[in-house]
Amino acid sequence: MEKFIIKGGKKLSGKTTVCGSKNVALKALVASCLTDEEVVIKNIPLISDFMVMAEIIRELGGKIAIDGHTARINLNKIKKTKISLENAASIRTSSMFLAPLLLREGKAVIPNPGGCRIGARPIDRVIKGIKKMGVKVSYNSRDGFFHLDTSGKMSPINYKFDKNTHTGTETLILLASLVEGKTVLENAAAEPEVDDLISILNLMGANIKRISQRTIVINGVDKLHGAEFSIPPDRNEIVTLAIAAIITKGDVLVEDISSRGLEEFLDVFTKTGAGAETTSG
Repeated sequence: MEKFIIKGGKKLSGKTTVCGSKNVALKALVASCLTDEEVVIKNIPLISDFMVMAEIIRELGGKIAIDGHTARINLNKIKKTKISLENAASIRTSSMFLAPLLLREGKAVIPNPGGCRIGARPIDRVIKGIKKMGVKVSYNSRDGFFHLDTSGKMSPINYKFDKNTHTGTETLILLASLVEGKTVLENAAAEPEVDDLISILNLMGANIKRISQRTIVINGVDKLHGAEFSIPPDRNEIVTLAIAAIITKGDVLVEDISSRGLEEFLDVFTKTGAGAETTSG
C-alpha cells in the first residue's frame, strides 16, 4: 500500500506552476468522442483519473496518444456501446460517456458510476433529464448497469434541475449539443469548469450560451468537428498551494494562472489576514 511521509516545520517558498484542471480535462475527453475527427487537448494533468478515462475511449474503439501534457484523441468509429465495470467503477465521470454513445450509436450500457463518495451523489437528476429527451432507461439492480436506448429521434427539452448538479449539467449539455432544436437548462451548475466545457464544445462547432447564472441554452447542431484547445489551470490546486503557503508562513508565487473562479476564496482568504497579490506579465 502506498503512503506519503511528510516532514513539516519548514516554510514553503519559491515559484511553481499548476496542472490543467482535472474537472475540465475529463469532460474534454468525453466531448472529443462526440466527433469522428481528431481532437487535440493541451495542458492535460497526468493523473490516474485522466488515464482511466483515456482507457475507456480505447475500450470504445478510439485511439488516444499522450505526449507530455498533450493528448490526441480520435474516435472515428465506435466499436462497442457497453462500458466495462472495471474502468467505470473507479471514476464518476465515466457515466458521461452515455452522451456520445447515445448520439452516435443510439444506445448505451453504463455501470452505476464509481469515484469518490462525498455525501449523496445520485445520478437520478441526469436520468430524469435524458428520459424527458426521449431516451428509454432501465436499470438492472443485479449487475448494476443502466441500459439506455433512444429508439428514434431525441427531442430538445426545457428542464429545470431539482437541485443543481455539476456532472448532470455537463452531461445534458453534451447530449443536447447534437439534438435538433433548442434545449434550455435551468437551475444549472454555475462552476467555471462548466463554462470551460461550453467553450470547448463551441470550438468544436456547438451553439451553447449561458444566458444567466443558472440558465444555459443549447441550440443543437448537425455535426461537431475536431478542434485544438488548452485546459485551464486547476483552481483547486491553486487554492491548496495558497493554504500551504500560509500555514507554513511561507511565500509562494503561482505562475501562469487566472484569478477567475477564485474570487470568493481570495475574499475569505484576505479576511483571515493572509496576503494575496495578483500580477500580470
